[in-house]
Amino acid sequence: MTRWLLPLFLAAALLSGGALAAQADDSPSRAVVVVDARSATPEVIAAARAAGAEVRVPRTATEQLSVTHYFAAKRFDVIVGVGLDRRVAVAPVAERYPGVEFRLANPSGVAHALG
Repeated sequence: MTRWLLPLFLAAALLSGGALAAQADDSPSRAVVVVDARSATPEVIAAARAAGAEVRVPRTATEQLSVTHYFAAKRFDVIVGVGLDRRVAVAPVAERYPGVEFRLANPSGVAHALG
């Protein structure tokens, strides 16, 4: 009797794993908008929030790196950057987390970058 339990358990585990993978594919992408403090106008922040994205406003290039790294590690799908230092805050994170899509935008292009 017990030798039949293992194959049944494995089959159930595989089926439930497939169902979870199918659900994950249907989930909406998670996006964050990282806006350098000099570019953080009320319009930029409002456009990001209207699209349902989280917003972070770092003050320095080092803070930009910290924020982009944090959200990439949290497996966000899209990081939209406005006024970010590419060399410091984007390139190293994009290299380490190739599954994360970086979209760099100007302040008036945030809504388009999220769409």
